[in-house]
Amino acid sequence: MPPAKRWPALLLELESTSWTRATDLARALGVSERTVYRDAQALVEAGIPLQGVPGKGYRLPEDYMLAPVQLTTDEAVMLVLGSAYAAQNFDGRYRAAADTAQHKLERLLPAADREHALSLRGTVSLTSPSVFGDPAEESLLRQVRHALVEEQTIEVSLATAAAPKRTLDPYGLVRQGATWHIVGHDHQRSRVVHVRLATIERIERTSESFERPESYGASPDHPTSSPDQQVRVLFSAEAAAVLQVPPALTIAQRERLSDDRLLLTLRVETERSLLPWLLGWGAHAKVVEPQALRSRIATEAQAVADQYTTAPTLLDG
Repeated sequence: MPPAKRWPALLLELESTSWTRATDLARALGVSERTVYRDAQALVEAGIPLQGVPGKGYRLPEDYMLAPVQLTTDEAVMLVLGSAYAAQNFDGRYRAAADTAQHKLERLLPAADREHALSLRGTVSLTSPSVFGDPAEESLLRQVRHALVEEQTIEVSLATAAAPKRTLDPYGLVRQGATWHIVGHDHQRSRVVHVRLATIERIERTSESFERPESYGASPDHPTSSPDQQVRVLFSAEAAAVLQVPPALTIAQRERLSDDRLLLTLRVETERSLLPWLLGWGAHAKVVEPQALRSRIATEAQAVADQYTTAPTLLDG
């Protein structure tokens, strides 16, 4: 078990009112005492106020634990999903905290609801809305996520004339690059299919429900497309020294220039997916190609600059 997975398990064994010996922690986690000492030190370095006394063991401070909170089943399920999302997007103490919260919530749920929450965790993909996103797409995503949680059959209206409407039992959402796919059982075809969200005009939830199988294999028409649009970005030496590329982006080539600037070649499905990340670097990132993206960046940057051309007034929010 990697350290990132052991940390939540270790924290769950600790109390604020009593000490827990390293020997007992090692037995509970199935590791050596040396590993417990290393993990405890790592937790302290990550910012978790773990208390340790030789001969007594470890405990958490009294003010580290909140008072008990009564949750409904729906509230707990939503928090399980939220903590899983947080654990994927943070490191260090906050990832450990999110993982610990997730395990605590799972233990509170009845067995059937816990299994439901765990299955949703792997099928309901959560992402933060983007100011550059498509409102229509985000509306469809909300409807699909609702149907996934409720295990509710949906009717999907497609833009293609060949098959204008399909009835699906949604099993999950798959994101490949910037493209979303609904994975589910197609009533008309009697098999699991992948439907691109971009081909959908409307989604209607029905009164029918279904039971998601514990596992399902990928169907023959599993999406296999790969990013095919090339974007080249030149980063300043200051940015290059600390640059971290999001996992969703595919790096085709890195070229370090003589003045320590970095020329990065990326492959993406849509240029729009790069906008928030590139704008976040400000003047430290310059799009070399394609021209369409250069123009879009310039337009967005000018729109931001225009907001600061006049002195602020009391009417400004």
